[in-house]
Amino acid sequence: MRLWTVQYRTVLESLEDSGELVGDWARVLSHSYRPAYEEMVAEMARRGIDCAGRPPLWAWLGPDTHDDRVALTAELLLNPDGPEEYGRYVVLDLDVPDEFVVLSSYGRWNDFLEAIFMSESSPRMDWSIDQDELDEPADGRVQACLPRVAGPWVLSARPLEPSSLDEPEETPLAVEAGE
Repeated sequence: MRLWTVQYRTVLESLEDSGELVGDWARVLSHSYRPAYEEMVAEMARRGIDCAGRPPLWAWLGPDTHDDRVALTAELLLNPDGPEEYGRYVVLDLDVPDEFVVLSSYGRWNDFLEAIFMSESSPRMDWSIDQDELDEPADGRVQACLPRVAGPWVLSARPLEPSSLDEPEETPLAVEAGE
């Protein structure tokens, strides 16, 4: 299954050294995410995927398209601030065996996260994916969770670059004024 993920540039060293990248609870963005991540790990286990006690790694359905769709999705998730921040990340284009992937709706995942943060009861995750979410895989609506990323699954790695939406558009007046 073709997937892409954005990871810290330092993971390339980990991939070279150990041959794989695995999740680490100490690196989860916020402690408050842990219950949701644990539910994802439990769902992966129900589907026969063992995370070996670690959190999953997130990726997105479809290949790295090398265009604004990938860059914009990465920007919305990471909110990089300036060129030095972009330099910390790489986009990995992956080809992962299907048996190591759990796909889910990113929108439903966010609803689940909100329910965990705002509710005293234990919410349930809706694991279904709508057809319209699958129709355009590069738009970031279908997430993929993996127990690890094995070195041989990495087809390519490239620096994360800002989307062109961050660059000011040149108007005819701006071009004329600059002449």
